[in-house]
Amino acid sequence: MKKLIYTAAILSAFALVGCNGFLEEAPKLSQSDELTLSTLDGLDKATAGCYSPLASSNWYGQDMILVNELKTMEGKKNIGTKYDSGRCKAHYAVNWTSSSTTALWGTAYYTIVSADEVIDNIPAVDPDGEYTNDLKAECLFLRALAHFDLVRTYAQPYCYTSDASHAGVPVVLHKDPSGNPARNTVKEVYDQVIADLLEAEKIIDPSYIRDGKDAASLVTLPAIQALLARVYLYSEQWQKAADYATKVIEDYDFTLWTAADYKDPKTSPFTKDVHELDDEVIFEVYASSQNSYDGYWDGLANMAGPGSYGDAGATQQLMALYEPDDARLNLFVDSSYGDKEDKSCVWSGKYLGKGVATPDVVNVVVLRLSEMYLIRAEATALHGATASKTAVEDLKAIAGRMGASTQPATVSGIAKERIKELCWEGHLWFDLGRTKTDMTRTDETGTNIISEIKWGSKYFAMPIPESQIKVSGGVLVQNEGY
Repeated sequence: MKKLIYTAAILSAFALVGCNGFLEEAPKLSQSDELTLSTLDGLDKATAGCYSPLASSNWYGQDMILVNELKTMEGKKNIGTKYDSGRCKAHYAVNWTSSSTTALWGTAYYTIVSADEVIDNIPAVDPDGEYTNDLKAECLFLRALAHFDLVRTYAQPYCYTSDASHAGVPVVLHKDPSGNPARNTVKEVYDQVIADLLEAEKIIDPSYIRDGKDAASLVTLPAIQALLARVYLYSEQWQKAADYATKVIEDYDFTLWTAADYKDPKTSPFTKDVHELDDEVIFEVYASSQNSYDGYWDGLANMAGPGSYGDAGATQQLMALYEPDDARLNLFVDSSYGDKEDKSCVWSGKYLGKGVATPDVVNVVVLRLSEMYLIRAEATALHGATASKTAVEDLKAIAGRMGASTQPATVSGIAKERIKELCWEGHLWFDLGRTKTDMTRTDETGTNIISEIKWGSKYFAMPIPESQIKVSGGVLVQNEGY
């Protein structure tokens, strides 16, 4: 795939300039008005600004990972003299109220409204979409991702009712400062997410990559298709999930990381500053201390590793799943980065930082190739989908490259492989929800910690912020139990 934004002829015709380094700039849309969005250059910069909130500590900069990992058997709050700053208590105790809940709501809806503004203003600038289809595709992807993360967070899983008719989150497709939208059903939210992604897939140039520092942090055709594979899995459209996973696996140059890549956690692929599209990363959130949204001070490198606060640790329950020679075990670190004799506090090495700032920052992987193999394995082995490879072959591709035994293509085998491969990337909590599985943990620290959460309990839908309930004038209805 080649990087491009517009040809020289188009730039000349519209007297525009490119948008280099946009992920390190303040969000352009905060300056938006009719003038800003009335030119192609303005729409381009506004689109660039839509990416910035993803790095917020309310979203992938922290909460999307920490809040969800610490609710599962993968994570625990490290209690000790050095690694107990007082943070993450509510995450780990699953002690949420309507006045103390994740702040994703405001951040994700800001992205949605920002994307809506671009989409709504495109027809006046470029009626035929000749020069703006790629911008629109980016905005459709970001709007879809925001709605998807919101409905995963604030609503019960898709399978909670037989037709997904339970309350989801408001679908917002146009900027309306005076509006107070009500909650759509979960099915309606998923339908809109899929519609946005399918439109984005249709209109994006297959070679399009916005001009930016990190190719994998930008909306591309494979990123759109990878998110479709995941959304179809969550909404139980098994054949489509398998088909889109196969597209990503077979149609591009992505390659699975190997045991050699995991030899040293300090130099693993998770610590790289940028990823090209021949790596395993399909889409990630690029972190920079210069991004005003970045979860910089309390971000993942500080909270989920031994370099600073270190409150959010990994469990022995998780580590026990690995065979001794499994290279993925190398990514777990203690306070000495490798002294496995001291296991009082252990962390996933996926958030050690990338050495570009102090305190350090870390990119957050959202979609990667290994997930596509696991999606296809689940859809084919458990739900009758067909594909070019069997589930056993897919599971072997994931485990074998790390020197591990292949898990059986069963419910428990696939679930175990997903945990071992995708742990501490924010998957398990949502996997429990969509597969109707209870959360059970045995390696705990502290008191008043919930050791089991039954599927279907109120905890699978976080409370909507009370401030949003109030400002809606009663249009928004709180989740049951809060």
